[in-house]
Amino acid sequence: MSNDRSATSDIPGPRPLAPGPRPLAPGPRPLAPGLSARHDHRYQQRGVSAGKAEVHAAIANQSAGLFPGAFCKLVADELTGSPDHALLLHADTAGSKAALAYLAWREGAPVSVFSGIAQDALVMNLDDCACVGSLGPYLVSNTIGRNAKQVPGEVISAIVAGYQAVCDQMAAEGIAIRMCGGETADVGDLVRTVDVGCTVAARMARSEVIDAARMAPGDVIVGFASTGQARWESSPNAGIGSNGLTSARHELLGGYRDRYPETWAPEIDPSLAYCGKHRLEEPLPGDPRFTIGSALLSPTRTYLPLIRDLLAAIPREDFHGLIHCSGGGQAKLVKFGRPGAARGNRYVKDALFPLPPLFAAIQASTGLPWAEVYSVYNCGHRLEAIVPANRVEACLAVAKACAIDAQVVGRVEENDGPGNVVELRTERGVYLYR
Repeated sequence: MSNDRSATSDIPGPRPLAPGPRPLAPGPRPLAPGLSARHDHRYQQRGVSAGKAEVHAAIANQSAGLFPGAFCKLVADELTGSPDHALLLHADTAGSKAALAYLAWREGAPVSVFSGIAQDALVMNLDDCACVGSLGPYLVSNTIGRNAKQVPGEVISAIVAGYQAVCDQMAAEGIAIRMCGGETADVGDLVRTVDVGCTVAARMARSEVIDAARMAPGDVIVGFASTGQARWESSPNAGIGSNGLTSARHELLGGYRDRYPETWAPEIDPSLAYCGKHRLEEPLPGDPRFTIGSALLSPTRTYLPLIRDLLAAIPREDFHGLIHCSGGGQAKLVKFGRPGAARGNRYVKDALFPLPPLFAAIQASTGLPWAEVYSVYNCGHRLEAIVPANRVEACLAVAKACAIDAQVVGRVEENDGPGNVVELRTERGVYLYR
């Protein structure tokens, strides 16, 4: 389902299924519970987690690498033995957005909808790598796990084509990405539809690493919009990225639970499956350029060309942090900055972008708590630069040249104790995440 599909266009009938199963109120506003207090309660009920506490506990005893405070783990360059370089190996997937693509395809969207899923998987890796200052060249190995009874070869071809399309697009921007093959496995006992992921490798000078441990009181937080149409994009983006899609499709969509049981986990409460108000082909409330389906399937924007231009315009030492607001949404920052300090950072965000229509629609469909909306979704910007105040204008100028909206969304203050806190001050309330 392409981004430029008219909201009023007809969608072909479903393919046959394979057999088988407001203004601010005066006075103090309520504080939302923090990360440790199950801010993502409905998300967890569906068997997923924005905070990933169990994952962090599992890796707690592993080395944090050469730069423990960096956005991604970097290790010594053991391939060449250079003491001046570091290696970066990063893996991610498109997550349950692949199940959404499958649902749209079964409902009549062209098979090319899966090309966007390949972009989702690749960009989630590339943009994480760019947040430590890596600009490539990148080597990519992809993995596809499918249920062959549900997903035919034409889907695999569309996914592979999607990867190459991103590589070609970035090559036009002077950014080298080379596909190095991968693995496609028929694992119907494990995967109900299709799982799309990849691993990205890069090498960089240690002196060029952006270490988010440098973020400190006095810094300014600049946000870069996830919506609109960047210079290198061929159509507008609704801003969803590739996080929170388990929640988004079930909170927003309705009527698909019994028709497509392979797209949701039978272990969850059925009342949480496709409990929303909308169909894929309906216009997106507040933005009729999109249907519900095309908005949810907007391919994840890459900020790579923007980050490349930012690093050319501003000395690297003045980037105290680049944060990809993926898993954890607007609370992502809480994981980074001055590890082990007696007093942590307090990230105050009090000038967020207006909430894009897609996120408003997700919340309105089932009344999802706002504390959860902000901690699961990027809600308007998916990249943050944490810089000294005298570098703000340069950030805004570079963003404008890239046709991406940007603005100061907050600042870094000193916390009143150890550990970090994200404080969101919005027209809907004040929300704290620890």
